Amino acid sequence: MRTLEFDKKAVYVARMTYINPRKLVGLTAFFLLLLLGAGVSYIEGISQDDWDPLWRLAYIASICVAFVVALYDRKNVPEKTWDFNPKRGVLYFALGWVIFPLMIGADALLGTDFSVVRIVMGTFMMSILIGVIGTFTENVGI
Repeated sequence: MRTLEFDKKAVYVARMTYINPRKLVGLTAFFLLLLLGAGVSYIEGISQDDWDPLWRLAYIASICVAFVVALYDRKNVPEKTWDFNPKRGVLYFALGWVIFPLMIGADALLGTDFSVVRIVMGTFMMSILIGVIGTFTENVGI
């Protein structure tokens, strides 16, 4: 009687290429939604410009859900996701005053019209948002 011998390297490669069925469905849905969004611009009568805001929101939400389903891995979720650190929040707020005016300036160079008040208010609001996010996030290396 003859026994079959398996190549250990082939088994290892087979294990590495295994994909969770839930992730496969998520990736398939994600790419199909992207193809739908790209292909619908070539079909007469259903241009994305003609979509209602609710249809646009549903499309964007479905892409986000499919993306999360495809990439979410329960095994790698940290035990503690949120960490209150006001110093990091202040640092992010200060960095916002450097980063966001540069981004707005790049938009202005491309032809967008901005007033000084709009630039200051936009920078202030975005810096507050990034400061709040920075205050409560963890594992960012700072």
